[in-house]
Amino acid sequence: MSVVLKNITKSYGSVKAIENIDLEIHPGEVIGLLGDNGAGKSTLMKVLAGAVRPNEGTIEVDGVDYVFEGSSDARAAGIEMLYQDLALFDDLPVVMNVFIGREITNRFGFLRYGEMRRRAMDIVNGFSVRKFDVRNPVGNLSGGQRQVSAITRTMAFGSRYIILDEPTSALSPSARDEVLAIVRDLASRGIGVVMVSHDLGHVRQVCDRVAILHLGTMAGVRDMATTSQDEIISLIVDGHAPNAAA
Repeated sequence: MSVVLKNITKSYGSVKAIENIDLEIHPGEVIGLLGDNGAGKSTLMKVLAGAVRPNEGTIEVDGVDYVFEGSSDARAAGIEMLYQDLALFDDLPVVMNVFIGREITNRFGFLRYGEMRRRAMDIVNGFSVRKFDVRNPVGNLSGGQRQVSAITRTMAFGSRYIILDEPTSALSPSARDEVLAIVRDLASRGIGVVMVSHDLGHVRQVCDRVAILHLGTMAGVRDMATTSQDEIISLIVDGHAPNAAA
């Protein structure tokens, strides 16, 4: 069971944003996605999330081949992406943010608010953040609690693989610690996590593996337990390991 990307290529006109990318994402692991600006991280994320269709290559999710025509297809396959802005409505309670557009109703069309609240709380209570009531407006929450609210929205509808776009960006140190704990919580629940980050320290803290893009190609995939910071930096900057220079 895994997500398998094979030979993924995406061009914009004559420019290849990514070329022949192979990558596997396993349940219960955190894989960091690294690379300089322009390396192809955003394009690869959007392909995986169904927001961009590749020119070449295949996507397999848990043994089934998919062609994503849009983000809804990726969500149906169990893949969801959380962008930096999280797409939350600050004035609405957490529970309504979780179920917005997918509300649970009875046969008369009335909201089953109690069931929605219970489902949201069951998910929220499993994370390593200060507990909060899902009836609270999102605008009253900490940075870590906001991340939990957005992640709860994906998990309430069966996401098995979650892409996090710079989840610790622009957060206070305490909120960053909360978010990194949340990332490990997701993995412990069997969720496969792709974490895009520019902070190598955070990647080393929570990731099991790291995939490094360089000028649109996959420079390497490394186990965090056996690689060094120097090797990762060399792959990011030069596209090869220190002892692999031509």
